[in-house]
Amino acid sequence: MRSLVAILSLVIIAAVAPHRMWAQGQPAGQPPAPRPMGIDSATAKRMVAAAEAQAIAQKAHGAIAIVDAVNGDLVAFLRMDGATQVAVVSAEGKARAALLFGVSTKVVSDSIKAGKPVPLLITTPAIAGGIWGRMVNVSTNEGGMLIRKDGKIIGAIGVGGGGGGELDERVALAGLNALSAK
Repeated sequence: MRSLVAILSLVIIAAVAPHRMWAQGQPAGQPPAPRPMGIDSATAKRMVAAAEAQAIAQKAHGAIAIVDAVNGDLVAFLRMDGATQVAVVSAEGKARAALLFGVSTKVVSDSIKAGKPVPLLITTPAIAGGIWGRMVNVSTNEGGMLIRKDGKIIGAIGVGGGGGGELDERVALAGLNALSAK
């Protein structure tokens, strides 16, 4: 187990180090490059509202988090009345896990429960200062889903405390469905 942790640590350091050097290479006096777009806040808010409506219908008291695909930053968040600290941490962790793995957390969770390898589609959020540049919570329990627009991953939604498992999935899916509703 220790050797696996050491190998993973080396892989992460090797992946992060060149990107950190790139991020620090901004010439002095130059305006910062425009930030790439992920999910916009208006869309994220609409998705959170739809997810909240589903959570209320389920009589759940959870948390809903939306992160962008650019670097895993929180774009929108709602802590419903009565939500626990675990729900708050779980919602963000599920959104970031979906983004990190490139699949829904249900796929990851089902693979782990079945003792099978976890399928991965490594996504490439910006490294510097993003999800890779800091310690973040990642939760592989059901309730984290990718947000796609025009076939491109633009973010992820995570739901914690919505009732667990399938119920968290339903709340997240309601948020995703709001993306296509105008």
